[in-house]
Amino acid sequence: MEFRENQKIRVLGCTKSDGTCAGCNRGKVVAEEGEEGFVCQITEFLFEPVVVVHFLETNKKVGFRKHEIEIIEDYDPDEMVWIKIKKDDSQNTVSTS
Repeated sequence: MEFRENQKIRVLGCTKSDGTCAGCNRGKVVAEEGEEGFVCQITEFLFEPVVVVHFLETNKKVGFRKHEIEIIEDYDPDEMVWIKIKKDDSQNTVSTS
């Protein structure tokens, strides 16, 4: 499943600043494993996709590479419902439960 705006995601591991995070020193932890947030933008940095996530509890926005996060809920604007995503055999499959 591809990342897109308004999806709920979870951080897969402790993420430290690589020096591109505004206002953060290199090496500072910017997101802890298990933190959850929402995709607010998908952009590019040095020709590589970057998924910008807004963490509502701390009101911070952090950019991630796709392998650093996983989708846990998707929003269907046509049906106006949230769809939980469960991992099944190392693939994201859609579950409406």
